[in-house]
Amino acid sequence: MDYDWLDEFLEDIDANAELWQLNYIDDLLRTASLDENEKAQIEYESTHYTQKEAAITISYLKQNQVFTDPRDKWKFYNKLHKN
Repeated sequence: MDYDWLDEFLEDIDANAELWQLNYIDDLLRTASLDENEKAQIEYESTHYTQKEAAITISYLKQNQVFTDPRDKWKFYNKLHKN
């Protein structure tokens, strides 16, 4: 099996964050339940993120989302109580 794609991915972890990652961070910031100062800091620092830092930030922001759809909120809390 050819694993060259994995080697290329691992080499690029320290590369600058991709445009889609930065756009996703901006989208998640709009509905994140974080302090405005923290949002501003993330927005400012995101221009210098590596791909790895962007992935970590995306995960953090996804964990701190305000649900706008009650069904999404129910699904989220239902998963918490099953574990």
